[in-house]
Amino acid sequence: MKRWCVSFLCMTMLLLLAGGSINSIVDPYFHYHKPLAGLEYVIYDERYQNDGIVKHFDYDAILTGTSMTENFKTSEFDVLFQTESIKVPFSGATYKEINENLERATKANPEIRYIVRGLDYSSFSADAQEMRYESYPDYLYDDNIFNDVEYLFNKTVLFDVTLQYVILHTRDGGVTTSFDAYKNWNKTVTFGKEAVLSQYSRPEKEEPVEYTPLNPENIEQNVLALAEANPQIEFYLFFTPYSIVFFDSLSQRGILDNYLLQEKEAIELMLPYENIHLFSFFDDFELITGLDHYKDTIHYSEDINSYILQCMADGKHELTAENYEEYCEKEWNFYTTYDYDELFEE
Repeated sequence: MKRWCVSFLCMTMLLLLAGGSINSIVDPYFHYHKPLAGLEYVIYDERYQNDGIVKHFDYDAILTGTSMTENFKTSEFDVLFQTESIKVPFSGATYKEINENLERATKANPEIRYIVRGLDYSSFSADAQEMRYESYPDYLYDDNIFNDVEYLFNKTVLFDVTLQYVILHTRDGGVTTSFDAYKNWNKTVTFGKEAVLSQYSRPEKEEPVEYTPLNPENIEQNVLALAEANPQIEFYLFFTPYSIVFFDSLSQRGILDNYLLQEKEAIELMLPYENIHLFSFFDDFELITGLDHYKDTIHYSEDINSYILQCMADGKHELTAENYEEYCEKEWNFYTTYDYDELFEE
């Protein structure tokens, strides 16, 4: 019996070591290295793979943000800015989560020249410490080799990821996911007014709330600090262009004025930084009211992602010290007087 137990333990240890060795060599989450030559990887899991991507891939530009940036195509940015870029979106992420990934990127890669980042319009004054989830694969985010056991000896990683998404994927003629295709959902959804309104429950009309000044901590900690610490990097930031139906929600709930005034304060926080180029498309009323561009109240098609990059290259819709007050006034006059009821007329 004792001999059997020893044999069983030895066999178990050998199997664990074999599995751990395969996971560490193939490394489907890029924790130790970039993709190996001769293997083709499925890149699909933002919170498990993005950290490894920013630490080990070859690049000099980053495109990042929430799901509003998932339809960006790095190939387009590379042509416009003469770069080799990566895309690392985080669906539903807070400013803090995105900032922490960018901090790790700047520490790992001194060659970064550009960072393109979407700033979700609804998150200006969110809690600076807020995170999307209660738990993250922190063992992938640090240099602690001891907690790597959660990765190396994980049977799900071994059989469902390493085996299926790398080894068998390679055997079957698959190719490594491009950053153009990574998390791009454009072809999987329906766009248009009917699609947008089918997912929108219009709130009851409320009286305007008392104005609350912007709490700058979220922007200062999770946007500005990184730009200040990395003056050699050009930050191309943009307010994610939500649809007119989103503004209807703000109007119905009595918080539209508050949002517009807080946006102006957010702009004033960012304008003094010479390496920040801030863009907003809320004065492109044809875009915002064109519901054929949207799948719901906030998510837009990949054509808009392409349009955003082209505007950045051309310097269009960039906010400056000279034009931002005119922009804010134009925006205020449009959204506070818009006939939102017409959106719901047959």
